[in-house]
Amino acid sequence: MIPEVRLEEYTYELPAERIAQFPLPERDRCRLLVARRRERSVEHRHFFELPQILPPGSLLVRNITRVVFARLFLRKPTGGAVELLLLQPSQMDPARGLSAAPPVQWQCLLRGHRVRPGVRLHAAAGEVLLEARLLERSAGSATVEFTWEPKDLLLAEVLERLGQVPLPPYLRRDATEQDREHYQTVYAQVPGSVAAPTAGLHFTERLLEELRRTGVQIADVCLHVGLDTFKPLRAKHLAEHRMHSEHMSVSAAALQQLIEFLRRPGGGWLVAVGTTSVRTLESLYWHGVRLLRGDSHTWASPSIAVRQWEPYEADTEIAPEKALSAVLEWMRHHGSANAEGTTELMIVPGYIFRLCDAIITNFHQPQSTLLLLVGAFLGRTFWRQVYEEALHQGYRFLSYGDASLLVGRRGEAVE
Repeated sequence: MIPEVRLEEYTYELPAERIAQFPLPERDRCRLLVARRRERSVEHRHFFELPQILPPGSLLVRNITRVVFARLFLRKPTGGAVELLLLQPSQMDPARGLSAAPPVQWQCLLRGHRVRPGVRLHAAAGEVLLEARLLERSAGSATVEFTWEPKDLLLAEVLERLGQVPLPPYLRRDATEQDREHYQTVYAQVPGSVAAPTAGLHFTERLLEELRRTGVQIADVCLHVGLDTFKPLRAKHLAEHRMHSEHMSVSAAALQQLIEFLRRPGGGWLVAVGTTSVRTLESLYWHGVRLLRGDSHTWASPSIAVRQWEPYEADTEIAPEKALSAVLEWMRHHGSANAEGTTELMIVPGYIFRLCDAIITNFHQPQSTLLLLVGAFLGRTFWRQVYEEALHQGYRFLSYGDASLLVGRRGEAVE
């Protein structure tokens, strides 16, 4: 059953001047609000102090997706300007769409006047030429077929040369050359996102090395972030909100790391870096639950497909290590090196986190699905106390803002 949530309770006044327009010169020098759910306590630290805060033996799970420079400015044959924002390729996952040979079709957001199906748009930089043919258009979206020269370039390489960083719409400014570096985690590897997993922007190589020295392990997952991450909750009722589908991928080695951590008694915390890592971890759990229930279609399919409301359809007491072990067995059955597929999982107040003891995340927009996830983890009233404290203490909000470390314990019901 979908939980009853009063959406109007998950909003707050965010003054425009509290939205960070630019990152700090040093990533790990941002402020860090530490909120402990059991004690209902708030502590003010800095991000570089993370190695002193996380218990030895903790497992840090980070999202290694890489932001694609997916914002393109092209010209019509008449010379008029058209803006495209690549969202996802047609009939394949983002990583394959970015490495496909031309032609390749993508779903895009389109901004421009009198752009009809059949028109050919162009952009060039040096020897790189890109042509975009409009196949279909509906409201502000379009299906576009891309071809380019030289043909031996990957589409990702073409976008590196011709595209711009797809900054969040609430920044309301053009991307700068510095954004090409700053709006990317230092550990980004797999191209496919049109928005950064922003909690990871605070890490430096130096900080990651210090965490390893203090006994913190690191596991990598991948979830490609879509533009709908910024989509506000406009539905009157929670059940009417449609969660977007995002592509995820987790290696067998990372799964084994997770299973071994869960089996180890008295270990540290399982810390998810960002809401995308949270949704990836929890989606793995629910895929494993379906496998353990003997769902023949799930066993037969080589891909993960977690539905938006799946966790709320039935209660389960299946241990997380058993669920992840089932995913590993399913991968071996299909001869897969990675657990891949899509998730629409929506985490709202009333959800019980099966894998996450703590979450590192930024401060999110009012009435957003990300704020609902924070409310689910901290509780229906404590989340507001945390955000009011952050506002009172002058924290910087949203993508380039400060960070929070939310500490709870997996498996606990939260009110």
